[in-house]
Amino acid sequence: MSLIFGKRVFDSLNKLITEELMVAYTFLAMSNVLTDMGLGGCSRWAEIQSRKRVERSMRIYQHIRLRNGKVRFLQIPAPKQDWRAPLHIFEEILKMEQRIATNITSLYDFTLGDKDYQTKGVIEWFMEDQMKNEAFAENLLNRFRKMQTTDLGVFMFDGEMEHRISQENIKEIS
Repeated sequence: MSLIFGKRVFDSLNKLITEELMVAYTFLAMSNVLTDMGLGGCSRWAEIQSRKRVERSMRIYQHIRLRNGKVRFLQIPAPKQDWRAPLHIFEEILKMEQRIATNITSLYDFTLGDKDYQTKGVIEWFMEDQMKNEAFAENLLNRFRKMQTTDLGVFMFDGEMEHRISQENIKEIS
């Protein structure tokens, strides 16, 4: 444990690093399966989500290190790799987002209990970002459910994902 953090906060921060990396790893596995399904737009989107999760884990890592804490690295299990349909992947994405949201909320409660206001500020950013991620995942799942009734609908959804990636890249460049 680090003397800079309370035990619950410290353990939860380390756990969140691991969970973010597990989600990143899972998004890569999903990207791989989506490519095999011929859904290149969805695959690229999942790959980008993987990178974003690594960045989020680094944000926590840097917070611990900036406060002279020593990060405790936990084991990352292999992700599931055998989804049979894109719908199952999008259902899994929503479940992951909900699980992360629950863990962030618990961590926030711990920061309040320990009066760790520096970590509280960092976690508030995560709460806001996670709220957006969860809402987006739910929206994607609902849209996919409506469009999956035909093969054409699935490929239209994939095209929309490709377009979304292009639009996000344009925003980042400008």
